[in-house]
Amino acid sequence: MEIYDVVIIGGGPAGVSAAIYAKRKLLRTALITKEIGGQVLLTSNIENYPGFVERSGMKLAEYFEQQLKEVEVEIFEDTVREVRIEGKMFKAICEEGREFYCKSVIATGGGSHKKLNVPGEEEFFGRGVYVCATCDAPLTKNKIVAVVGGGNAAFQSADLLARYAAKVYLIHRRGEFRADGILVNRVKGHANVEMITNAVIREIRGKDRVESVLLENLESRQLFDLPVQKVFIEIGKEVKVDYLKGLVQTNEYGQVIVDRLQRTSREGIFAAGEITDLPYGQAIISAGQGAVAALAAFDYISEKKY
Repeated sequence: MEIYDVVIIGGGPAGVSAAIYAKRKLLRTALITKEIGGQVLLTSNIENYPGFVERSGMKLAEYFEQQLKEVEVEIFEDTVREVRIEGKMFKAICEEGREFYCKSVIATGGGSHKKLNVPGEEEFFGRGVYVCATCDAPLTKNKIVAVVGGGNAAFQSADLLARYAAKVYLIHRRGEFRADGILVNRVKGHANVEMITNAVIREIRGKDRVESVLLENLESRQLFDLPVQKVFIEIGKEVKVDYLKGLVQTNEYGQVIVDRLQRTSREGIFAAGEITDLPYGQAIISAGQGAVAALAAFDYISEKKY
């Protein structure tokens, strides 16, 4: 039976960083992921990842994979379905039937942005439809943009975009907002922000790029076309870590609760990236968390003296 020092679940910035740091500690490392890059692959323009100036998320993912191969990380193209405790070890069971025994687990995979699931959303993703204002706000300079959502993330995005865009529409399906009052008041203070409530997007329209959104007023049921050039979807994130069910503590949003060393409530299981309860979902932050998780896993294995 082959035993790995650490199995890393997920191939985004957190997983890649964890794998690199684990290998540098001479840990036998398995990285299990469907694709290298994670949410980075959905970002068309990256301007805030230090040392990376080529901007394309696809290109950054290529560099990730290249560096993983250079340090000889074992990469398995699969999805982990379940993690079990087997004596003093863990067993990661994959959808394709493979099983990996290991001394520790670093979970990073399972986070994604919620979608509107309307026509045009997938077609224009990265070409007018975005999920990260922090990443893509500079693209909106002097543009007309829409932000969809009513929580803190939507209002934080609108507040940021108002500093770049000529006009910001904040679209929310209800008449009241979930966002903190101080955020709501701050956004209302921007002269170039207009709030459209009790409305939903039914379609994102355009030819080569976004040109408008089709809105439905939920009170009158009337449809109307709103000209915009960019759409930012901020309706929350989905965290799916069913593979850790019953093993670690999660919060009300399903995020894995970790401490400052990325340790979960289960000894030997670490978590990093957007599946955790830590704030600020940025690629560079996830990468840092992955590094911390790998170093903490090394210390854990060393102390256990396997």
